[in-house]
Amino acid sequence: MLERYAQRLWYGNRPSSFWTGLSRLYRLGLGANWQRPDQRPPCPVIVVGNLTVGGTGKTPVVMALARSLLQAGLKPAIISRGYGGRPGRAVVRVQSCDDPGRVGDEPALMAASLDVPVWIARRRRTALEAALSAGAEVVIADDGLQHRDLPRSLEIVVFDGGLGLGNGRLLPAGPLRCPVERLEQVDHVLLRAPCSAPDLPEGEVFELRPMALTGLHDRVRREPTSRSGQSVTAVCGIGHPEQFQALLERLGMRVELKAFPDHHRYRGPELAGLARPIITTAKDAVKLRALDPMPTGIEVLEVEATLPAELIDAVVGHVREFRP
Repeated sequence: MLERYAQRLWYGNRPSSFWTGLSRLYRLGLGANWQRPDQRPPCPVIVVGNLTVGGTGKTPVVMALARSLLQAGLKPAIISRGYGGRPGRAVVRVQSCDDPGRVGDEPALMAASLDVPVWIARRRRTALEAALSAGAEVVIADDGLQHRDLPRSLEIVVFDGGLGLGNGRLLPAGPLRCPVERLEQVDHVLLRAPCSAPDLPEGEVFELRPMALTGLHDRVRREPTSRSGQSVTAVCGIGHPEQFQALLERLGMRVELKAFPDHHRYRGPELAGLARPIITTAKDAVKLRALDPMPTGIEVLEVEATLPAELIDAVVGHVREFRP
C-alpha cells in the first residue's frame, strides 16, 4: 500500500508542502555526501547505480557487463551490499545455492547465473578488498553510486526510459536519491527502452531482451512467445511491477498481475489460489525455488540486457588502460 502511494506521489501527483519540506530536510542531511568521491581505487572499479529509487534494469546491466568482461579475457568480480539479506558482519562470497533471505535477491540471482565471483558485505570497501584478494582484475559494484566510502574509476547510472526523473524531487517527495546535478559527475548514462519520459537526460539506450520461459521445477527452456495468446498470472516483487506485465503483454500473453512489495519474501500459501500458469521474474524465482515445497505451475521469464557496443568497448578499454 505504501509503495503504491509513493509511486503515485513520485510519478503522478504534485507533492504537498509537507512532503516538499521533508525533501528539504533530506537535502540538508545529505550535505556534500552526494558528490562523487575522488579517491582512486587499486584496480578498475565500475559502479552501476541509480539516481532514482526503484527498478531500472541495473542488475541485468551488471550481469551483461560481467559477461562482456569475461569474453574480453578479463577476471571480473561483482560486489554488493546484499540488500534485503542478513549476511551478518563478515564478508561473504555468494554461492549459487545460498538462501536469498541471507545474501539478498540480486546477489543470489547473479551467483546462480554467472561464472563470476559475487561478494557481499555491509561495507562495500570490505567486499572490494575481498574480491581483490581472490584475484579479481576488475570489480563491478551493483549499486553504490551514493556511497562515498567506495573508491571508483568509472560510473554508470541507469534510468528507466518510461519513468525518467519522475517529479524531479528528492526523497521523500520524489524518487531522487541525490540531486540531479550528480549526473554531471558520472561517465555514462544508460536509458532502458522504451524511452518515453520527457525529462530523460542524454544517454545510450539498452533493452531488456526476453530470452526464454524456463520451468521453475524442471528448468526446461521454451521460447519466450510460447505462451502467446494464453491467459497467465504474473507474480513479482519488484520496483515497477507494471513494467513486467507490459513485457509479458508484448509477448502476446493476457496478463493478470499479482504484485508484491519489492524484495518480498514469499510463503507457499500466498500462491496457492492463483490461476496457473504463473509467470515470474528471475529475481523472484531464486526465492520461490527456496520454498519447501517448491510451488508448481510456474515459469520464469529470463531476460538479458543488450548493451550498446560503444559502451562495452569503452568499459573494456578503461579496464585495460587503468593505472592505479
